[in-house]
Amino acid sequence: MREYRRTRRGIALFLALYFAGGLLTLLRPEEEVFPVYSWFLFALVPGAGEQYGLLLEEVNGQPVEPPRLYQEAAGLVRSPHSVIAHKLIQRFGAAVESRDPVQSGARELLEKNWLPLQARYAVVKLNADPIARWKNGRYEVQPLQTFTKPAP
Repeated sequence: MREYRRTRRGIALFLALYFAGGLLTLLRPEEEVFPVYSWFLFALVPGAGEQYGLLLEEVNGQPVEPPRLYQEAAGLVRSPHSVIAHKLIQRFGAAVESRDPVQSGARELLEKNWLPLQARYAVVKLNADPIARWKNGRYEVQPLQTFTKPAP
């Protein structure tokens, strides 16, 4: 009987600490630390609003018709669904829109590691409701600036 009570208290203590740890992860920017979760389902699902994207217009000297967003360009780019590339694109887009002179850091990383050897692309602002985009593929595109990655 004593073993049963000890096991029951141990399980209750573990669950209480796990729950408290999950709530403490709200203090972190990512809001989650594996395997402890903050208990808010879909906390990181992007809401309706503005994001940035790269619209590929030309790859390795060949025009892309119609121009495609980086994340929709499978076969043209190495990792179209990379989270790192997405974050870099967001940082680069914000820098371009704010006319930040330090934008070249994100641009250099994107061009060196994520874009094909030669490319012409536009940084665009996307305004979309994720559910509507998923259902019918529609979103608004506002071009910000066009760049060319020269051949090495």
